[in-house]
Amino acid sequence: MTERLNEVEARRASMEELGGVVDAMRALAAVRLQQATAALGGTRAYAGVVGDALARALAALAEGAPPPGNGHRTARGLVLFGAEHGFVGAFNDPLAERVAADGAPDVLLAAGSRAAAALEERGLRVDHAFAMATQPAGVTAVARRLADRLYDLTAAGTVRRVDLLYRRRPDGAVYRQPLFPVDPARLGPSPGAPPLLGLPAAALVERLADEYVFAQLAHAAVESFASENAARLSVMLSASQNVAERLDAMTRLERRLRQEAITAELLELVGGVG
Repeated sequence: MTERLNEVEARRASMEELGGVVDAMRALAAVRLQQATAALGGTRAYAGVVGDALARALAALAEGAPPPGNGHRTARGLVLFGAEHGFVGAFNDPLAERVAADGAPDVLLAAGSRAAAALEERGLRVDHAFAMATQPAGVTAVARRLADRLYDLTAAGTVRRVDLLYRRRPDGAVYRQPLFPVDPARLGPSPGAPPLLGLPAAALVERLADEYVFAQLAHAAVESFASENAARLSVMLSASQNVAERLDAMTRLERRLRQEAITAELLELVGGVG
């Protein structure tokens, strides 16, 4: 009896330690989610400003001059944003399923170690894997590394058309969007009067197109980061509930075993007196 009671007490102490770890991870996920949600407004506004500027620059091009990046090019690339760390449930699975359903691209770039592993588990080749940001401040560096690799691939003629794939807030839905060539129709009508240019229109469009690609990458990374931490928060909330339920059950068992031990000792004492 005493041996079993000691075992239950040890298991309960271990479960309490685990509960502390789960609570810490839950709190961190909540903070990261809050930070990412706050950053989303800024990245969305930044991408919108760059898109508007690009639309105006495109409108200033001489009629019939195609914007950079257009042409009959078919080599397809895909940039996928997923989870860097675990405890996110099935967060990466819908992304991998979407890649398989749409058909493997010619070149697949994955931001997120766990996401890259999920892709490879399904037999999908990851050509370039990157570590995903683990806090909002790291998103810029991730976007810059991806943009640099995309420029290298396009310069080499390896890819000519690239899409983004990520999960976005608030529902975590999988979202796919074209990144480049830049589609003027996607930018919408040029806002306001034609701008006064200090550069040739073609050169301005080229520079703004580069900035547009970076802005879209950064915004997609923040969307994915927010969704990842929302998924982790949900998993940790469920784990916290499970820990609480198990602790409650162990506490009841511990009390019962202790009471049984006390009763057994009393009976032994009473029997000894008789």
